[in-house]
Amino acid sequence: MPVSASLPADFFPESDLLPALLDLSLAGVVGYAPITDVTGAVVDLAFTYLNPAAQRLLGLPARPTATYLQQFPQSLVNGSFAFHRNALLTTEPQRFMLSHQADSRANYLHLAARRVGTGLLVSLTDTSDYPRSTSEDALRASQAREQEARAAAELQRAQLHHVLMQAPAMICIFEGPEHRFQLVNGPYQALVGERPLLGKPIAKAMPELAGQPIFELLDKVYRTGEPFVATEMLVQLDHDNARPAELEKRYYNFIYQARRDLRGQIDGILVFAYDVTAQVLARHQVEATARQLASLNEQLDASNEELHAANEEFLVSNTELTNTQQALRQLNEELEDRVRARSQDVQAALREAEQQREQLRQQQRLLSQILGQVPAAIATLVGPEHRYSFFNENYLALTGHRAQLTHRVADQLPEIQAQGFVALLNQVYTSRQPHAGAETPVQLLDAATGQLEQRYLDFVYQPILTGQGEVQGILAFLVDATEKVRARQRAATLQAEVLAAAQRRAQEREDLYQVFEQTPAAVGLLRGPEHRMEYINPAFQALFPGRALLGRTIAEAQPEAAAQGFVALLDGVYQTGETYFGTELPLAVAQPDGQPAQTKFFNFAYQPYRENGRIVGISVFTYEVTAQVLARREADQQRGLLHTLFMDAPAPIAILDGPGYVYQLVNPAYQQIFPGRALAGRPVFEALPELADTAVPGLLGHVYTTGEPFVAQELPLQLARHDGGELQELFFNFTYQPRHNAHGQIDGILVFAYEVTEQVRARRAVEESRQQAQAIADELATTNQRLRRTNADLDTFVYTASHDLKSPIANLEGLLTALRQQLPDAALQAPLVTRLLGMMDGAVERFRETLAHLTDVSKLQQADGSPAEAVDLAALVRAVRLDLAIDLAAAGASLAVEIASCPTVQFSAKNLRSIVYNLLSNALKYRAPDRLPIIALRCRRAEGQLLLEVQDNGLGLDATQQSKLFGMFRRLHTHVEGSGVGLYMVKRIVENAGGTITVQSQPGVGSTFTVALPG
Repeated sequence: MPVSASLPADFFPESDLLPALLDLSLAGVVGYAPITDVTGAVVDLAFTYLNPAAQRLLGLPARPTATYLQQFPQSLVNGSFAFHRNALLTTEPQRFMLSHQADSRANYLHLAARRVGTGLLVSLTDTSDYPRSTSEDALRASQAREQEARAAAELQRAQLHHVLMQAPAMICIFEGPEHRFQLVNGPYQALVGERPLLGKPIAKAMPELAGQPIFELLDKVYRTGEPFVATEMLVQLDHDNARPAELEKRYYNFIYQARRDLRGQIDGILVFAYDVTAQVLARHQVEATARQLASLNEQLDASNEELHAANEEFLVSNTELTNTQQALRQLNEELEDRVRARSQDVQAALREAEQQREQLRQQQRLLSQILGQVPAAIATLVGPEHRYSFFNENYLALTGHRAQLTHRVADQLPEIQAQGFVALLNQVYTSRQPHAGAETPVQLLDAATGQLEQRYLDFVYQPILTGQGEVQGILAFLVDATEKVRARQRAATLQAEVLAAAQRRAQEREDLYQVFEQTPAAVGLLRGPEHRMEYINPAFQALFPGRALLGRTIAEAQPEAAAQGFVALLDGVYQTGETYFGTELPLAVAQPDGQPAQTKFFNFAYQPYRENGRIVGISVFTYEVTAQVLARREADQQRGLLHTLFMDAPAPIAILDGPGYVYQLVNPAYQQIFPGRALAGRPVFEALPELADTAVPGLLGHVYTTGEPFVAQELPLQLARHDGGELQELFFNFTYQPRHNAHGQIDGILVFAYEVTEQVRARRAVEESRQQAQAIADELATTNQRLRRTNADLDTFVYTASHDLKSPIANLEGLLTALRQQLPDAALQAPLVTRLLGMMDGAVERFRETLAHLTDVSKLQQADGSPAEAVDLAALVRAVRLDLAIDLAAAGASLAVEIASCPTVQFSAKNLRSIVYNLLSNALKYRAPDRLPIIALRCRRAEGQLLLEVQDNGLGLDATQQSKLFGMFRRLHTHVEGSGVGLYMVKRIVENAGGTITVQSQPGVGSTFTVALPG
């Protein structure tokens, strides 16, 4: 082995030795710097140095400004650029023989290259400097043909490389058992941004794949040679190289296809992949809303089937592409063997060259077959007019079978010219720069309908260069992305619809909650079989003050409800789905601070609510009816007392129920009129059929239908006191008073009757014997006059008392006066009578108040003659306020007085006091139970009038109630005592003085009374 001799240290200056050696060398020396793209792949070379020999051999200056490919575009065809690029990827020296036209004969340049640092150093030797023998010339001719074959094969390799690099699919090639990246196209590189991949094993280039099945799958394919097809496999990568805590989830369809060398040994893996994350997520969204949008699921399933079919087509294509690469690799190795063995027989070389040409033709046919079966639309266009020279079946189908060889694209597809695609072809042809589009919209003619159809394409227009670097045509690589775009659009539409529906449901739920927040009913939503309180409104919380309810179960928050069986009721509703209604059920509610439990009564409904057809909870609607239950019990007690009073009353009283006038109550005094006849429980005209032909049916019907009371004086009726007895003419004074139910509807008639048969007969007897006994007649006349006054007073009393029936004392209706007149002195001294009379005295006292009101009304009807005077309004208000002081304090009311504008009022002092007293006392009486009364009294003058206003925040009145407000005996609220004449008197006082009184009121807000007086 030769050993390098060392030079004496002082023989040549070290700084001059290398430049001199390069200048004198007969071999050319060139220095290159790599030019890379964003993925780190070498795409060109920059000249950094050429010695004189290299300048002579290549015909270039010492520092060319053009790049290697710009200077030698044919290098993509003859393989020299691939040689330089491969040399940069390894540290080992590389050799290459390049055909070079130096004279009339084909010469060769011997190239030797080695990476130095980040650059590439290349040595060139021209073989034309040495003499050639005849056999060598023949061999060189054979080698030239081989080189042409190699160049053609390299051209096909380059074209295939461009197809792979420009394809919209993610493509890479792994080399060796470590799966080292040998080729990475742009879409694949985009998976990890600018992270370098070429030349690195996948385990080092993508360490985040550890723990995922990718490495094992690659090892299995490399070991067994069996392809692996993945559909929608989850792969997590660090796409932005930011090392996040959680990697993004994406889904891919991909194929791992083993690649084999000429010996049939596996030396790598070809990968085709598509990102189908959008489709997978869209399908997941569809599955989440499958019950609402089943049709979209079917469409997505169809899309998945199409993608699966496309994957299978890619698998077939990948297999064929792999076979092509294996054939090309075998061809290269055979050519290199022949170069190294060029000393062999020329004839053998010629035969081998012929074999290579045959293989080339086979490769060309195979390439055409592969391009025809690739699951993409591919066409080659030649010349500046873009005439078809090749297209596969997919392209033909895409164009509706309109593409024809040698015809121009613009003629066959005129619709795309107006859309700018022919202009793009022109641009690619003239600029020699490829153009790529992703999901580009295009309208293509549908042969079936004759209409333009919207499609979406992923496409690449790649210029095809000649050996001299001239553009001879364009390779069009198109993938129909219409279904992918439509699927994404459908998914986006679906997502928007689902989001809108969810927002609507959320808004509806929020609106419902807002309604619940305002409703006086207690509303709660219980979730799950354990009945956990998910929502309660303020009214529900108010039922259990001081307790934490939200988020707790009923058993936890309300143990007394569980103990009293309410949880069992909830369980039954949750299990059966049947709504439960409870009416006035008692619940003993535990009180804070250890106080005794308080029993409350509730009306409620337990109603199951469902999601997706399944019971998930129970809605609770509850009203506390404790006050109603207690009031009804009190009313029942009062009715019992009233019944006792009616039954014990000496005056005849009966109650007729319903439109059939059935005797509901008959007191003993009434029954005594008909001692031998059964009345109770029977209709009037069944019990007393003789009344049917009298005026009674008409009178009862009029009262029942109109609600107007009827008062009869000495009405004669033919009646029998006993069943089957003789009819007698009997005379009665009676009142028919309508009875109203809780809804204000007439449901019966009250009868207050007095038999005056004896009186009438006596009067008639007196009249008949007047001339004979004038004294008796005068006495009878006086008696009759007294009786008429008494009857009139009694009628008036009955009339007024009938409007206050809910107060049992009002129903005495003069019974006490009649009783005192009828009882002898001895009876008056009896203890029982004394006690009963004492009980009645209280009722009489209150009745006197009503009579006093009636007296006042009577006086008012006769016109008010009280003189007007200057009244100190402030003093008057202070006096009224003093009279109401106890009521104000008891109600916790505040009274604001603003009367500075009216120091004096020209009016009757007594009447003005009645107005102020009635309005203020009403504001106190009809206060709202849920808030403290706030009352304002104001006085001002405007437009020649004095305006007196009383405003409160009480119960308020609706429009119907306001229309009845100032009627006599009109009581619109029965929960407080009163006669219903106060406002009537105020209205009469004001109107007699030439003024007006008006009211503005709203239920639940309050009322404002305005009195307008002249002056």
